[in-house]
Parts: sequence; C-alpha cells; structure tokens
Amino acid sequence: MTDSGEWEYKIVRTADGGLFSGDTTPMEDALNSLGGDGWELVDTISDSRGAGANSGQTALVFKRPKR
Repeated sequence: MTDSGEWEYKIVRTADGGLFSGDTTPMEDALNSLGGDGWELVDTISDSRGAGANSGQTALVFKRPKR
C-alpha cells in the first residue's frame, strides 16, 4: 500500500458479448499481465442497454499505487 493514499486508475472495456462469450484465455492473459504490472481489479461496471445475451459492455476498473 501507498502511504500517501494516491492511486492511479485504469478502465478496461470488454468486447461486445461481455467477459464470458467464447474463449476466456485472452481475457485471462490480459488480467494476468495487468496484475503483473501492479494493477488490482476493484470494480466492474455493466452497461445493460439493449436486450439479449450479447448486448452491452462491461468495464473493469483497476487501481494501483501512483508511481
């Protein structure tokens, strides 16, 4: 943790269809890469506009101590 309480944030939007449409390996690789760079997933934001299983997007919110 950082003593100053200063954080930097990153927002990653998933492709149409959300996180679990099809092969999850590319998303797992991306998450592992972000984790290796010190990013921690702190929240998800879902856009549920429209109808159907493959509509909308999910945004993943990450933070890490400011460098």
